[in-house]
Amino acid sequence: MVKLSDRNRLGLAGQGIKYLPTTPLRINEIYDVEDALGYKFNDRKLLALALTHQSYVNEHPDVPPVSNERLEFLGDSIVGMVVAERIFNGAPELPEGDLTVRRSQVIRKETLAAAARSIGLGDWLVMGTGEAATGGNFRESNLADMFEAITGAVYLDGGYKQANRLVVKWLGQYINEALESETKKDPKSLLQEYLQANGKQPPRYELSAQSGTPHDPVFTINVLVDNTLVATGMGSRKLDAERQAATKALQKFNSVTSHTDS
Repeated sequence: MVKLSDRNRLGLAGQGIKYLPTTPLRINEIYDVEDALGYKFNDRKLLALALTHQSYVNEHPDVPPVSNERLEFLGDSIVGMVVAERIFNGAPELPEGDLTVRRSQVIRKETLAAAARSIGLGDWLVMGTGEAATGGNFRESNLADMFEAITGAVYLDGGYKQANRLVVKWLGQYINEALESETKKDPKSLLQEYLQANGKQPPRYELSAQSGTPHDPVFTINVLVDNTLVATGMGSRKLDAERQAATKALQKFNSVTSHTDS
């Protein structure tokens, strides 16, 4: 077992790290993570922190109260910056709106989770027993968070250049696919255009319910047109639920139009 609770040996003053956890991972497992990532940490305590889920901390009140959430916060911005820079440079002819659509294709939870699965990060997620029992190492939100936390850890350990290399190595395929894809309009925009063209009021989105956990929420959103409920969508983000609701609304309107035309 690698004891990592002595923060006096970290040399991380001024880097936003106050405490580090005690991890149940053995040193050979830490090496395995590095091999999978293709990056060797100067300070492996940062890697251990990036692999620690909040549920483990909740079940071990005797260890320093830290998880990978702060590194996730940092890594989220770095991933976004790297992807935005690549798309900006890779598509000099595209307007801002199209660039935004392509970036969102790469930085969404599903894509980050897919990258984390490619690395095998779920095998090393340090969780509480409850989270582990419910398949926490397979949960997309946990995997996406891990990827962001690892990116934040690499940034603190080796700087932006190393973090950039990591992100491009594991998200490069998705960045290229986004650059090569045709821009697809957001379903919310398509719904609004449809309604305007048919003399109707803009759609209104309302939160109907919220379930799940703070780390894996599920939002239910209703879309109303002229104060009438048209469709309902669900998603891990409000925006995703709104988009699903808009897609269903468009399908419903198109179905009515088709029947009318026939």
